[in-house]
Amino acid sequence: MKPEIFGFIDIIIGFGWLMIIIMIGFIIRIFNRDKAHYKYFMPNLYFKLFFGVLFALAYGVVLSEGGDTLAYWDGAVKLNHLFWESPFKYFEELFTTPSQSTITERFNLETGYPPSWIYKEHESWFVSKVLSVFTFITFNSYLALTLIFGFISALASWRFYQLVKDFKFCPEWVLLVASLFIPTVAFWCSGISKDTLTLAALYFLIYHLFSIIRKDLRFGFYNVLVILFYVFILYSLRPFMIIALFVPLSIAIGARFLNSLNSNSIITFSARTVLYGLVIAFLLSYLGIIGGSFLSENSYLEEVAIIQRDFAENKLYTGYRYDLGITDYSPVGMLSSSPIAIITAFFRPFIWEANSAFLLISGVEGALLLYFVFTFFFKRGNLLKHFKFIRSQEFLVFSIVFVLLMGFFVGFTSGLFNVLVRFKAPLMAFLFIFFSARNPEKTTALQN
Repeated sequence: MKPEIFGFIDIIIGFGWLMIIIMIGFIIRIFNRDKAHYKYFMPNLYFKLFFGVLFALAYGVVLSEGGDTLAYWDGAVKLNHLFWESPFKYFEELFTTPSQSTITERFNLETGYPPSWIYKEHESWFVSKVLSVFTFITFNSYLALTLIFGFISALASWRFYQLVKDFKFCPEWVLLVASLFIPTVAFWCSGISKDTLTLAALYFLIYHLFSIIRKDLRFGFYNVLVILFYVFILYSLRPFMIIALFVPLSIAIGARFLNSLNSNSIITFSARTVLYGLVIAFLLSYLGIIGGSFLSENSYLEEVAIIQRDFAENKLYTGYRYDLGITDYSPVGMLSSSPIAIITAFFRPFIWEANSAFLLISGVEGALLLYFVFTFFFKRGNLLKHFKFIRSQEFLVFSIVFVLLMGFFVGFTSGLFNVLVRFKAPLMAFLFIFFSARNPEKTTALQN
């Protein structure tokens, strides 16, 4: 039975936290009033809070089962009860991996038992653990916790915007909308969900990594700790994103190094050949194509195949499905399916495939992205020169490799359109930025 989450006390506590968060937002805005781009800070905050509350209402009121979001909250409340009964058991639960026995050893009728399907899945239970930290200052209020997650989402997307706002190769409005104001991203990644924490960790991590690469931040002990913290969060939530993040980051760093070798074309060509060879060898080795069996020894691709089959065959997952027609999980089969999986992740659901308001919004976003892709290939002049320009921008190099790796996973595994829209949220900003990029020098020359 779905718990009561919008009682009078819950609403009062939630309203109090709304006022606190808005006040904190205004303080941040006032302290940065001399910076022109901060005029978007409060609109971004309101945008995330609105969609966070909308997400809470959708799953807490409209849907009869409540979804995982209520299970995360319920698990966090049970952890809160566990703390007041035994702080030692609470911290033991925070820092150990759960098992079938620990749920009965640590929880009882007094504390209540967390949802079993959340507890037995390490990544999902991790969300409840994070959430439980905030229960002590929100008195277990579901609405207040939703607003805090919305605030975290707003801060993370703002960090990402601070990173990309000065890029001269994109229209300013594209950078603004892509990083702050995509509706589906705000809906799925501003409430109590695994997706909110995943996107927040990703944005914060990318901000710190690229700020260090560009030397905006010092590579000191503090920043190393911050990076390790976000890596830990990301690894605890979606381990496959670590490889999807650091492979393109390595390629982007290599591209930056190659761009500095302007003196000797032979050295540049040799260095580029070695770099690309190492990347290809690493990927082939990781995929198991070199020196080993494919799925049986590769946990990443085994996870991909298991998730895909689970969504395709498990009737407990309800919603509008799509089928890529994949039956062959051999190396050739999975690689041959990658184009359709990537296209699905980038552009679907198409407008005519939408059967709900949010799928329709996602379809409109996909149609807009298709327009950017069309202009990218057909209105950028000499395509080879355009790719040469892209190669000179490490963020664009990172973006295209990242969305291709993630796009394969997302399109291949989702199975349901609602899951697809959730999983593709981390891709959206990078897709719009990459496909709207143009050489600013060429644009200036044309204008003159």
